[in-house]
Formats: sequence, structure tokens, C-alpha cells
Amino acid sequence: MTSANLPAPPTAKSAPAVSDDRAGKEWKAFYVFARTVVRLIRPLIARLRVVGAENVPTSGPVVLAVNHIAWIDIPLASIAVPRVTHYMAKIEIFNQPVLGGIVRWLGAFPVRRGEGDRESLRVAERLLAQGKILSIFPEGHRSGGHLIAAHPGTSLIALRTGVPVVPVAISGTEQVFKRFRFGPWAPRVTVTYGKPFVLESSGPRRTRDDLARNTDAIMYHIAELLPPAYRGVYALPAAGETTA
Repeated sequence: MTSANLPAPPTAKSAPAVSDDRAGKEWKAFYVFARTVVRLIRPLIARLRVVGAENVPTSGPVVLAVNHIAWIDIPLASIAVPRVTHYMAKIEIFNQPVLGGIVRWLGAFPVRRGEGDRESLRVAERLLAQGKILSIFPEGHRSGGHLIAAHPGTSLIALRTGVPVVPVAISGTEQVFKRFRFGPWAPRVTVTYGKPFVLESSGPRRTRDDLARNTDAIMYHIAELLPPAYRGVYALPAAGETTA
């Protein structure tokens, strides 16, 4: 793992052909409309504080690795990023008549959770090869407010493509839409973008140990950006202690 002070945006490795080149393709007019709506209603539902948005590269491929507390994380984690962000979303959403169409128009693409989904991997690699931003929740589903054990998919994609990872920590969204708190009384939400870094494997072939080690590295980067109460299984050691 090396720090990413990248003099120029990296180029992702070429992605193999996919069966549906429309997957992950946003409807730009609708994306702009949806982002405008979110920006208008955001002050009513959350008092948002954004830290480190300048750490997100302004061009070139990048993976945003975001912790996942509530569904509102999706728009709030990317509202400060002046680029289209493409999300992996569970395939069940795409089977819903209205919501499925909306998430497709926003540039999301389906993933089958709990199994090796080669198609979603190909779509992710294609988008990164095109210089896009890919947002992934390494935990796989909502945690409710504290980090839970992550899946290796994020590190697999980052290692296969060689693109930088930006850790994104979001806190406070578990309180949004609760207790009828809106406007000046809305919950405080903080989104922090860490510095990009690049994952490394131990050799020319990626091993399970490589995936596990890099998955932990991603999650500890996120944990460093979170208040201690949110760090869960990735709680950082106390001063003088070391991790195993």
C-alpha cells in the first residue's frame, strides 16, 4: 500500500467486453435534475459538514470506498463530488418498477450480493477504464452506525484495475428522518474524504491474503476518519498498542 500523490490521473487497465454496455450509463439530464433536488432538500433533512472534498481527483478513474449506515448515505456521500458517481446497488432494487428505472438513470448498476458476480465486476472495470468514479460500500449493506466486517470486492476491483481508492467516512445519517427533526433542528451529518491511496499485492498474482489485507487497509483508512463510536470491528488501537 502506498500513498497516492499522483502527478497525473491513472488510467485503469482495459476492461473486457460486457454483455450490456448500457449498464452503469447515466441519463445526464436526469442525473443533474436529481442532484439539484437533493441540494434543495438537503438543508431540510441534514446539517451537512463536508471535509476533504479536494482529495477526490477531478479527473481519471477512482474508487470511493464508503461506509454504509443508512440509504441516505448514497446522495449525501457524493453531493460534494462535482462528477457523476456510479454506484453498485443490490439487484433487488432493479426489479422494482419505478425505483429500478430511477437508479438506472442515475448510473447505478446491479450486483448480486453473497456470490461471485462476474457481470458486475466487468461493468465496474469498464466504467473505471472509461475514467469514471465508482462508489462502493465495502461492508455490503447498511451497518446501522458502526463498521462491520467488509467483503473483499472493493479491494479486488481496485487491485485488478490499479486505480486509487479514496476512503469516505460518513456519520450521523442514522438520525436522519427520525424524531421529526428538520431544518435548523435536523441531525448533523459529516462526510469526510481521505487522501487517495493505491493498493498493492504481494506478487504478480493476487492471493486471498492480498484481498484480506487490502480490505482491512481500506476499512482502517475509513475508520481513521470516523468518530470512535462508529469504528466498530475496525476500532483503532489505543496509544502504545499495536494491531495483530
